[in-house]
Amino acid sequence: MDLDLSIAGAKEERARLKQFHVLLNSPDIIPEQAYRMSANLYPLVCCINNIIGLYLSKNYEIIPLFISRALSHISNHPAQPAGIAYQTTAMLYLKHMTHILKSYSAISREFLYELIPEEVLNAGPQQVPFNAEST
Repeated sequence: MDLDLSIAGAKEERARLKQFHVLLNSPDIIPEQAYRMSANLYPLVCCINNIIGLYLSKNYEIIPLFISRALSHISNHPAQPAGIAYQTTAMLYLKHMTHILKSYSAISREFLYELIPEEVLNAGPQQVPFNAEST
């Protein structure tokens, strides 16, 4: 299964995903301790990077599972001050990735609605919070 790039806006939305990918792996936004397994943010960073890896390998069908896991982590683990920017950006990214899957992939709507809350499914495209090219 691939994304249907013939749909109007698909290429622009994919370009925005690339900006999110750069930003979400930038040392400017990831707290220094986030890669330690004991860090509060570690499970979220792992989920986000799994989503990025699945997207890059065009394994779109598994992404909703990791979106669900990331959303669960965000709702159950409030960000500590050093992680607020990352968690806020991750939430925007999860909404944007959901929009991409819902709008441009053949993943069933039922599967998406089974795993992802309606407020995320209906959030639509999201803006990258600041210029990812400069990080």
